[in-house]
Amino acid sequence: MKPIDLARAQYDKNSPRSFEEDVAFYVNEGWVYSGQEAFIMGRPICTRDIDFALDYKFKYKVETWDCWFVYLAAGKGIVRFFNIAPFALPKIAWHRRDKDKANIYEWSKFYDKSWNLIDKENYNGKH
Repeated sequence: MKPIDLARAQYDKNSPRSFEEDVAFYVNEGWVYSGQEAFIMGRPICTRDIDFALDYKFKYKVETWDCWFVYLAAGKGIVRFFNIAPFALPKIAWHRRDKDKANIYEWSKFYDKSWNLIDKENYNGKH
């Protein structure tokens, strides 16, 4: 199954929006990558206002960006994000559906951690 299909499969009747609505939002307000190895949707945010990361009406000012909020990622591309993100920010965050608070990591620490999780012999991305 392609990563985009894995991502789409995360949506069900209880999802607040459709997959297509979320893709449209992140294309306009953030960043979307879809490839054979990964699918990723995210946007730059300010960790001070991280509680608004899921509020599509809240606008983060460019000068406050200090974190990539990854809304949805699928496939084997956890390290791929670091190679294809439009730019680096000091932190990276995501929010699991079953948790109240977002997970926030320093970009460099999460990069090191994720690099150790992959099968380097079969990794074909740039590093």
